[in-house]
Amino acid sequence: MGDAVQQIKDRLNILDVISPYVELHKAGKNYKGKSPFSAEKTPSFYVSPDRGMYYCFSTSQGGDMFTFIQVMEGVDFKEALKVLAQKAGVELIPEKPEKRTERERSYAALQTATDFYKDWLEREPAARAYVGTRGVSDETIQKWQIGFAPGPPTYGWRMLKDHLEKYGYSKDELLKVGLIKSTEGGKEPFDVFRDRIMFPLFDTSGKVVAFSGRILSKGTDAPKYVNSPETELYKKSELLYGYDKAKHGIRHYDFSLIVEGQFDVVMCHQAGYTNTVAVSGTALTSHHVDLLARLSERVVLALDADKAGIAAMKRAADLMLHRGLDVKVAVLPDGQDPADAILESKEKFKVAVGKSVHVIEFLLATLKSAVSDERSLKLKVRDEVLPFILLLPNRIDQEHFVQVVAKEIHTTDDAIRFELDRLREQPTAVPRKDIQTDVALVSVRTGSVVQNHLTYLQAVMYLVDKPHTDALKATLDEISARWKIEEANTEAVAETTFTLERQFEHLAPTLILEEILARLNTFRQVVVKREVTTLREELAAAEAGEDESLVGEILTRLQIAHKELQKPPFDSSLWKASAD
Repeated sequence: MGDAVQQIKDRLNILDVISPYVELHKAGKNYKGKSPFSAEKTPSFYVSPDRGMYYCFSTSQGGDMFTFIQVMEGVDFKEALKVLAQKAGVELIPEKPEKRTERERSYAALQTATDFYKDWLEREPAARAYVGTRGVSDETIQKWQIGFAPGPPTYGWRMLKDHLEKYGYSKDELLKVGLIKSTEGGKEPFDVFRDRIMFPLFDTSGKVVAFSGRILSKGTDAPKYVNSPETELYKKSELLYGYDKAKHGIRHYDFSLIVEGQFDVVMCHQAGYTNTVAVSGTALTSHHVDLLARLSERVVLALDADKAGIAAMKRAADLMLHRGLDVKVAVLPDGQDPADAILESKEKFKVAVGKSVHVIEFLLATLKSAVSDERSLKLKVRDEVLPFILLLPNRIDQEHFVQVVAKEIHTTDDAIRFELDRLREQPTAVPRKDIQTDVALVSVRTGSVVQNHLTYLQAVMYLVDKPHTDALKATLDEISARWKIEEANTEAVAETTFTLERQFEHLAPTLILEEILARLNTFRQVVVKREVTTLREELAAAEAGEDESLVGEILTRLQIAHKELQKPPFDSSLWKASAD
């Protein structure tokens, strides 16, 4: 696979790949054009033929030719590889037949299960009637392949298992894709989903990879929703329900509408909001945010207005504002969820989305309605609202909300600024990036400080000559392998490269190399100190458990880490050794 990727890069220029989508014009060493991801008037989309990279400053996304095809065509890496291999005339070496067959059988089993559930929805009057009462049309049922999983009290525990075994699928295959679960005592495995309305979960290319089931019978102790367990095909942190169908809608409307449940998603699409998605079985993750940010910088949250919904909204807003997105909240009438609001009145729902307010304004209004004491309100706002102002991507926006908050809680702008300055000085509050800053440093709370330093160092490798690149790469590889550091995000590297290129234009080469060495030393220190912290926690647990052998092993590793911290810093000899 790696050879094929390199062959494609050798044969194709990134300009050949991007030019059919974007009108590009020479801009120094780079090319520049209007973003294909947003409707902008001033070009902010840059392509570097030398580095084989692109970056769009208006939507904060970038990468190489493979990333571009993935985003523009809405496909995964393997599909992008096929597209570019055909364009480059590179023959892809197929994967091992047994591995391909295994995965294809997994997809086929899941689709066969989907068809089984679809058939049962038509056969079971109670299930069909329930879906009808929720306002879901026949066309929507077919489009989203909604079904019904039979089970107790009316049907048996192994209806799907018996059906799929007739098609030749083994128990191991069904266990692997999360359709059945094993039991203790040697009894036969049984269906994971029983007596539930079934929603297939699709990957970005539209293939079924898992399911979410809503209980049908009332008066049962069973959980309202059950989701498939994680499998080789299904990772909760990576899948957004409806994303495969919402990609074009998000681009078209230039915002993502995020709701809470499957019925909410399908009803929003049915009402014309084809830009709607939902998380499934987990809270919103940074991967979800990255998927949405590729398509639009704007997001509207339409989550439940109860305590749990507001907490989820805060977590989502924290992630999204860190990513530089514009986050608004749609306040639905009478605290309804989107599905019920649409069923009652599409027009009212449309008005609610159209009147969505910035998340900071929403949090302010929520606190004002819940806290009557003026002093308590001010303290709550200080603790729960002001931290979000620091996440805004520029000072102009921050200043706007300084004035908004001051007015709402009857205090002065200076008082709000003083509290913001106090928050900035705390170690967990790190300002967001913008194009003028050095490199994006996100909050320490996200655990990404190591990744940000690595991103910077990988970016500068594109900006220095080969001897220095070789020395830096060898050193980074050694540190990353020794301390098990994950690779930097491709988009982040691309963004940082184009940003630093502007800053380095007017700096002497010696100053640039000094800056790189300083960053490299910081990177090593941060990595090793993180390891020391982790080992100390493991040591405390081992000592509490009186595990002498484990205590000895951890102490040895701690000694190695401390020796690493005592090593002299990298200096200019690093470059000389490479040149020699």
